[in-house]
Amino acid sequence: MKKFIISLITCILMCPIIGNALEIEGLYSKNVLVYNLDEDKILYEEKSEDKISIASLTKIMTTIVAIENIDDLNEKVTITSKMLEGIPYDASVAGLEIGDTLTYKDLLYASMIPSGADATQALAISLTGSVSNFVKLMNETAERIGLTNTHYVNTTGLDEEGHYSTIKDILTLIKYALNNETFKEVFETKSYTTTNNIKLKSTLNYYNKGLNYDISYVKGSKTGFTDDAGLCLLTLSNIDEINIITITTNAPYTYGNFKNMIDLNTIKDSLKDNFTKIILVNENDTLITLETKYAKQKEIIIKSPKDISKYIENPYDKTELKIEYTGEKIIAYNTAVGTKLGEVKITYKDEIVDILEIKLEQELNFSLLAFIKENIITIIIAIVVLAVIIIVLKKPKKKKRKKIVVR
Repeated sequence: MKKFIISLITCILMCPIIGNALEIEGLYSKNVLVYNLDEDKILYEEKSEDKISIASLTKIMTTIVAIENIDDLNEKVTITSKMLEGIPYDASVAGLEIGDTLTYKDLLYASMIPSGADATQALAISLTGSVSNFVKLMNETAERIGLTNTHYVNTTGLDEEGHYSTIKDILTLIKYALNNETFKEVFETKSYTTTNNIKLKSTLNYYNKGLNYDISYVKGSKTGFTDDAGLCLLTLSNIDEINIITITTNAPYTYGNFKNMIDLNTIKDSLKDNFTKIILVNENDTLITLETKYAKQKEIIIKSPKDISKYIENPYDKTELKIEYTGEKIIAYNTAVGTKLGEVKITYKDEIVDILEIKLEQELNFSLLAFIKENIITIIIAIVVLAVIIIVLKKPKKKKRKKIVVR
């Protein structure tokens, strides 16, 4: 029960906000998900919850599980015949040979950059003794991080009964993996030379060779292909200064024609046409002005500590921007510096963009003049009352006359 509750909470926390309905026409991939990583928002999705074969996108899990079980990245591993068993002749490999000696760091790069099935099996066997033992760790990790529609049978992603996922689960996985600095570094590396001089080159460049798109905006990628999964692609891109994750699977393949790369370009163009990153509030813009009580400073001007921006659908409508303050309206002169005064909530089209905690950042000084001005009537009344009391107290008492009695 405890494990179920933890998994449920993890799933809720990692569940992204569903964004506005972006229309993208002409995509070849059957399963598509476009996600704004900076704002935790899905911008577009198509059949994102279908259980499908995922080809070498599997190696994202293989790599992060390996990283979490490696004590020393520079530890040496010698490639054995067992590590290369069962790998089909047409599988993507890094070019490892029996007797090669590499570091664990080398094997991580060899698993991701050229999508090396030989490297993933070498990681699995060297770390746990067998592929099955390692796959068990992969499934345990999937359960732990909330992948509810995912099951692994191998480390490579080759088509096999019972090996499946959804692209929505893959989104959860890549978000989790990118929080690991070692994984992020490997994922965003496009070329690498191992310690035994094997040169590794990104499969994305190979996919793009015939199309010659400008893919300089792509920060990191993982490709994949099997007969069941079709062409698969996961990328982390920087588009208009926004980090965008794109996941596509089940694109058709004809020799030398990588439809998933065409889809990636179509999605990029669609985002550029339909979305813009807008600075809603500039750094040092005045957010609110608060009154003071009995202070020399008549008011406190609260300014934005930073630029506050949002990736919005065109066109930008300034009337939909709202800045709302909740908290103390009048600040006493003796309020300590650092005291929380309230919060400023910034929304666009009723969607929260940011919430800023407002604290007193300047020392207030007591003003006698301000005190007198604000309490002048009370002071006058007090003076009058005091004067009356004094007059009454100082007034001389009349002496009583003695009564004469005549007998």
